[in-house]
Amino acid sequence: MTDAATLELLLLILRGEAPPRPLDEDTWMDLIRAACHQTVAGLLYKAAENFPQGSTLSERVLFTLMAEVNRVVNRNLKLGEVEKEVLEILRSGGLDPVVMKGSTCAARYPSPQLRTCGDIDLFVPKADFPRAVELLKARGIECSPKPDSSVDCTLKGCEVELHRRYFDLHLRESRLPKVGTPEAELLMLSAHILKHACGVGVGLRQIMDFALAYKAYPGDYQQLHELFRRCHLSRWNVLLLSFVKDYIDPGVEVPSHVDSSELFRIVARGGNFGHFQENRLQSIQRSAFRRKLDTFGRLLSNFRFSLRYAPREFFSFLTELLRENLH
Repeated sequence: MTDAATLELLLLILRGEAPPRPLDEDTWMDLIRAACHQTVAGLLYKAAENFPQGSTLSERVLFTLMAEVNRVVNRNLKLGEVEKEVLEILRSGGLDPVVMKGSTCAARYPSPQLRTCGDIDLFVPKADFPRAVELLKARGIECSPKPDSSVDCTLKGCEVELHRRYFDLHLRESRLPKVGTPEAELLMLSAHILKHACGVGVGLRQIMDFALAYKAYPGDYQQLHELFRRCHLSRWNVLLLSFVKDYIDPGVEVPSHVDSSELFRIVARGGNFGHFQENRLQSIQRSAFRRKLDTFGRLLSNFRFSLRYAPREFFSFLTELLRENLH
């Protein structure tokens, strides 16, 4: 869990604004801890580079921050190599997978190598999915099916997840934009954040990804907002964009503005995918069933939030989780 005051200070620094007072070593260590929980340590390092003279970081703070950034950069280099290898395998077999999040989002950051990335997510259409798994298995890559119909693959210590579904939404395909378009990516990112906000929790990095993609959107924002309305995500869209305006980019264009403190509390409470919420780590480490049971409980605890912003999707998430538990 991230202290609200620390998260507000972290967001202030990431926006490039000067802290209201000089920061002592303990405050910096709290900021680094919060940045790690929110998987934005690389962005904190980049922001610290622009601090005015006279605000030199102590050796302890600098070493801690640089050690984390070095870990992030090395991990990204390894993931980049694995992603390139997997894409080459699939494309050599005549397939055209689409990278979800990950390197696609990183490319919008001022320093792409500083964006923390956990694994590699690839979308492969249902018709091509069996062929994709066959191609990877033929190269000796371990592939394990998951209850949600995705497949986990492991290569050189990195996890690659193949997805049959691009959107975490339960709508007819005719309502959804074509995969590969800016509209599709924004809808996918938004729905992914929603799913985790309603469930175990969501971190700042996921919202930063959305904010940068939204700011770079080349189309008509009014038509984009209409797309969210057709997908029954209008209220959620307004809340998410209000958070972006309040805490990440004050100049962002929003259709309307609401109090985003409820989403702020969710981000502070759980951090990256809710891993830092109370008792979550213990549940993850114990067993797959315990992890799902914990997720189910947290989904129910966010009942009011979910009904307010995405009632249709909440019941779909609940049904999907129950089905996976019975698998």
